[in-house]
Amino acid sequence: MDRLFGRSPVPLQPHQNRSFKLPDLPKRQEDIGDYREHLAHAAAFTRHCGFEAPELTWLVGDVLTPDGTFAREAAQASGVFDFSGSAGQCLKWCHYQQPYFEQVLGVPVWVTIGQLWAYGKSVFHPDWDDLRRWSRSGIDPVELAIQGRDGINLHAWLTVASGEIIELSLLSSLARVRPSDRALSGTITWGHEDGGIEHHRYLPMTVGSAIAEAIGGNPAFPLLARSKEDLATMPAVGVLYPID
Repeated sequence: MDRLFGRSPVPLQPHQNRSFKLPDLPKRQEDIGDYREHLAHAAAFTRHCGFEAPELTWLVGDVLTPDGTFAREAAQASGVFDFSGSAGQCLKWCHYQQPYFEQVLGVPVWVTIGQLWAYGKSVFHPDWDDLRRWSRSGIDPVELAIQGRDGINLHAWLTVASGEIIELSLLSSLARVRPSDRALSGTITWGHEDGGIEHHRYLPMTVGSAIAEAIGGNPAFPLLARSKEDLATMPAVGVLYPID
């Protein structure tokens, strides 16, 4: 399946720019608060940046089955059965797999970008200015070089309209950098505010495929996949999980 993307921002009305106020980002993990409330802020910020965002209508009850049948069916639909290559490639893999999870689940599933916290520390911590800048021109490798970074300071995951989180890449990233966690490679998790990983919290800041395509769409620094073959051949530029 060839994926087409690269939509232009939706023009904003002047009053939208004047009325939007960015919420403060948390300084501690325990201050993160309600995931759905943050996703509403993420949708408003996404629209403020000029991109289409989903209307958030929440389902009652959980959608994701404990036995993971939905994940196996999504893998079958996409033709991608080994998720170990998602290590450090959260944006690419979430963007590519999103329509397949949505197809299998039969409910809205959204690419979500933001911060990840673990054990009281911010692991990935973009701010609003970072995401606004990246949404305008894509992530710039020159910026990363100036900052002395090996990768990108953001995390991406999938949010289901039930409020549940699907984490596609984090455990594979851990497995790549920590020998003791190699058995986790290719594993995905799911759950509510912690994504099924104890002591972790997710803070959504943008939501929807349109802004994800803008952030990852710099032609000089492509971070998205048009086909499943691209999942393996595009450069590995994602941030790996820091080692203490």
